[in-house]
Amino acid sequence: MLAFWQDANLAWVLTGTLLLGVSAAVVGGFAVLRQRALIGDVLAHAALPGIMMGFILFESKAPGLVLISALLSSLIAYYLISWITRTSKIKGDAAMAIVLSLFFSIGMMTLSYIQTLDIPNKAGLDRLLFGQAAAITQHDVVWLSWVAIISLCFIAVTFHKLRIMSFDPQFAQTLGLNLKAYELSFALVLVLTVVIGLQIVGVVLMAAALLIPITIARFWSQSLKMLLIIAAIMSVISAGISTQISLMVPHMPTGPWIVLILGLLFGLSWLITPWIRGQRHV
Repeated sequence: MLAFWQDANLAWVLTGTLLLGVSAAVVGGFAVLRQRALIGDVLAHAALPGIMMGFILFESKAPGLVLISALLSSLIAYYLISWITRTSKIKGDAAMAIVLSLFFSIGMMTLSYIQTLDIPNKAGLDRLLFGQAAAITQHDVVWLSWVAIISLCFIAVTFHKLRIMSFDPQFAQTLGLNLKAYELSFALVLVLTVVIGLQIVGVVLMAAALLIPITIARFWSQSLKMLLIIAAIMSVISAGISTQISLMVPHMPTGPWIVLILGLLFGLSWLITPWIRGQRHV
């Protein structure tokens, strides 16, 4: 184990996957409880055209530029969904599907266009689709740490208000809560979490990191606090196992393994929890 931490690259990968897992599980948990399970998937796909446009304009893949450009693109997508549902009879899931398809198409076309340009440093942009945890550096871990701190502090400070908004929005209004302000703040935290996770699990798999942990937790508890804690633990387990597999087996990407381990934990919980409840009633 000591040898593991003495390898700087492996230490960065494990630290990065753990930070992303915990923050994505907690923030994604609230997104699911607010019946906006697909929003993380939409935001991840919507980040792609922003990143590509940022690269075309500045010819750089600096983490700060990627974060800002993806953040702007995802926020535009978020408000486009709100605008469509608010000004038409189109329901939320249909609006999300439209925006996801539109932004992802633009992102893929822009990515193809970049491949035809004579720009240095363009190699590796396509890795955003599926992630590449092995390429995490100390600089990336610093960014991940800040986003994890911001996300978890926001959830801790606003926990009770978000809980009321999630389960009884009308009651939240009677209490005088500024729903728009909390909605905007939560959207920013969600977008930040999605954008920062693209390098590890990629655009395609980011939704799994947000959604699967909380769905596993729902097999084990009904308490909101316990749900978020169990979701974070499941993410930590999947991050640790997947990083270890990537270390032991050559050419095994960490991101897809994170999702696969989460899927196995989901199946295991689905099978075990009814039996455990049955034993309690014997």
